[in-house]
Amino acid sequence: MLMPKCPSRLLLFYLITAFLFSFLIPGFCAQDELNGVQIQARIYRDQGWQAQKEGNIDAALACYQKAIALDPRYVVAYNDIGIILEAMGEAEQAKQTYLKAIKIDPNYPNSYSNLALFYESKGDYANAIVYWTKRATLGSSGDPWAEVARRRLEDIARASPEIYSKIGNQYKEKSQADLKTGQ
Repeated sequence: MLMPKCPSRLLLFYLITAFLFSFLIPGFCAQDELNGVQIQARIYRDQGWQAQKEGNIDAALACYQKAIALDPRYVVAYNDIGIILEAMGEAEQAKQTYLKAIKIDPNYPNSYSNLALFYESKGDYANAIVYWTKRATLGSSGDPWAEVARRRLEDIARASPEIYSKIGNQYKEKSQADLKTGQ
């Protein structure tokens, strides 16, 4: 039986395709694995939320911690952990967890609300104003928490006009300095 000196074009096409897919398929699988991990993190977060609604904050905290162990950039779980820590009286840890959530995703609005409420509970209205302002600017017209933020800013402005004015002036000065430096 005589073998052709070179494979037919169709056979060559199949060989090349099989070769390429042997490299591409593991890449797809790795992506699926990452998504699977992220999905599992969300399942843990949902279980934590259910436990939290039932008043079992220890179980909730454990689920939220599992979620971030699987997906360290899962900002919602960090925010939830902050809420739990605050409820447990771990104020400083709660604040740090909210700040970490903001660092991970500066556009996630809930952590700003929680920090604003945190600072209000401490009587630190200057910081509350900063975080309420950010929360108000992140929300759309239909966002109820953006409206809460706007009302809280108005309340603080009426109750503590000197603090509100001072923060406003500092913000204005910083904005002008940023414009001059092009930041």
